[in-house]
Amino acid sequence: MKSKILIYLLVAIIATAGTAMAYDGNLYNAAGTAAAPNPMIIQPGETVTLSYYMENMNPADLNKTFPYSYSVVVKSGTGSPSDIAVTVPASVIPTTNPYTDVGIITVTKDINAPMDTVYTIKVVAGDSSVEVDSASRTIEVPEFPTIALPVAAIIGLAFFLQRRKEE
Repeated sequence: MKSKILIYLLVAIIATAGTAMAYDGNLYNAAGTAAAPNPMIIQPGETVTLSYYMENMNPADLNKTFPYSYSVVVKSGTGSPSDIAVTVPASVIPTTNPYTDVGIITVTKDINAPMDTVYTIKVVAGDSSVEVDSASRTIEVPEFPTIALPVAAIIGLAFFLQRRKEE
C-alpha cells in the first residue's frame, strides 16, 4: 500500500510540474548581449535588428525545433499593421540553456508610416512569445496556490489513507 501511495504522489507531482511554461523568451539587441528596450521607438524608414533569447528551458526542449511566427497590431493611432515589416527565420533549435539566436529578427517601419501610431509586435518561438512596443513585459509565473494546493491535497490524502489502513 505504501508503494501505491508513493507512486500516486510522484505521478501527481510530475503532472503538476509539467504545467509550467516551456521556457522564458526575451528580445535582445542585435549582438545578443543585453535586453532590447521596451517600449522601443522606431522612426519611419528605420530598421532594427534583434536577437531572440531563451532561458529556463526544460532539458527535453534542447535540440527541439521551435517555429518562429509574429503578429503586428495597431495599439493606437492612424497607422496600419502593414506599416511594419518583420522578418524572422523559419525556426530555432536551441542547443544550450540559455540560448541566444543572434541577430535574426528585423523590424522595419515604412517610410510613410504615421508618427502618431503605437504598434504591438509579438514574436513567437514555439509556445512562448515576446512583445515589442508594448508598455510592459509580462512573465507568467504560476501563483503559489496553483502549485501548493494540489500537492497539499495529495499529501493529505496519502496521510488519510495511511491512517485509515492503520485502524
